Amino acid sequence: MPELPEVETVRRVLSNNILNLKIIDIDVRYPNIIEDDIDYFKNNIINKRIKSIDRLGKFLIFNLDDGAFISHLRMEGKYYYLEKGSIDNKHIHVVFHFDNGYSLYYQDVRKFGRMIYKNSDEIYETKPLKDVGIDPILNKKIDYRNIYDKIVLRSVSIKTTLLDQSIICGLGNIYVDEVLFLSKINPHRLSHDIKYDEVVNIVDNTVKVLSKAIEYKGTTIKSYTSSLNVYGEYQQFLNVHTKTICPVCHSPLLKDKINGRSTYYCKNCEV
Repeated sequence: MPELPEVETVRRVLSNNILNLKIIDIDVRYPNIIEDDIDYFKNNIINKRIKSIDRLGKFLIFNLDDGAFISHLRMEGKYYYLEKGSIDNKHIHVVFHFDNGYSLYYQDVRKFGRMIYKNSDEIYETKPLKDVGIDPILNKKIDYRNIYDKIVLRSVSIKTTLLDQSIICGLGNIYVDEVLFLSKINPHRLSHDIKYDEVVNIVDNTVKVLSKAIEYKGTTIKSYTSSLNVYGEYQQFLNVHTKTICPVCHSPLLKDKINGRSTYYCKNCEV
């Protein structure tokens, strides 16, 4: 977390505030956030304007006059657009200063987030975006057979497979639980046992869940907030994640660990 709907909410909020602003300076307070040489990162971004912000899966792409910097929020990364000097704490790790007296603050309690600069011809042709799977929201023509062929090659649980961003990107722990519940598939089932029609259900329910979550600005659980006091409201529609009773059969939900992730499911409705 944040997952695709939360990242899309961040993209929309920031797009309403920072487009066409010139970056006049960058403070890098925790160098490990930047995957480039720090001077290379700064020299390629300072004095450029943010022309647009795109998203692929959980990645934000800040398109500049030329080139772009790519940002992954990981567990707890957040952006805040505020007047210069209006916020300062030990969790602010990167600050982009604009020519209008405002700044874009990157805050990350866990310090897991990452940023990297890419030239225009490298953005989608090199890592990290090169290895990202299909984005179910951006792609209107989804190749179900291709997704099925990738899933059945794996011998791990279907939940673990769906968390792998190289097949379907943007799904995280919360939404995988919700998608599998709607698809009536037990998260412990091995991927190579999943049938083609079940993959179709998984993909269709992924689009359904993520689209509605975007509509409600994501799911606010624990610490998620996009910025500018925008909070997700999709948690009111969750069926199983963090819940105790199945909304369909009314039996107690199970909570297990799958590959280290808390997993909620119904043993009666998901087979």
